[in-house]
Amino acid sequence: MSTDRAEPGSEPSYGDALDELEDLLDDLEGADVDVDVLAERVARGVELIRLCRARLDVVTADVDAVVAELVAMDEPARATTDDAAEPTEAGEPDG
Repeated sequence: MSTDRAEPGSEPSYGDALDELEDLLDDLEGADVDVDVLAERVARGVELIRLCRARLDVVTADVDAVVAELVAMDEPARATTDDAAEPTEAGEPDG
């Protein structure tokens, strides 16, 4: 469990949000759930889940962009390799 909680009014880091979700889940699974704060804790859990999903969406887009860049960088090298393997007029590969 993380001890570094976000300042009030600021968004927690992804790790802190997960830690807080785990704490909320432990509280909700306990037998001594205070009914007066139940809705508040569930609402906070939903807020944290949305935050985590948004962060995951951003990271997924970033990773997809990096992979696309790597694929694009590899395309010219692959085309050059494919051209070298094409048969010449005599039917033999260049090389």
